[in-house]
Amino acid sequence: MSSNDTGNGIKLLGEVVVPGASQFIDGNVKSGSLHLLGSVAALAFLGPAGFAASVLLRGNSFTSSTLNKPLYRAFSQSSPAA
Repeated sequence: MSSNDTGNGIKLLGEVVVPGASQFIDGNVKSGSLHLLGSVAALAFLGPAGFAASVLLRGNSFTSSTLNKPLYRAFSQSSPAA
């Protein structure tokens, strides 16, 4: 296991605990704060749908940190053929 894998594991675990943690770990305070505030607002105001929105925001934070692209681009772009 490489140190990059370990770092990504720590970021993923951080996202479970604090939305935007991946961004905070990378030093992107503004982006991390927006993910955190968006997730908290979604949970507070959207009821059960807020949980889904929070999961999407956490996923976006993680993919933005690890793949340098937003969540929708990570799923919309096909991976190259092996």
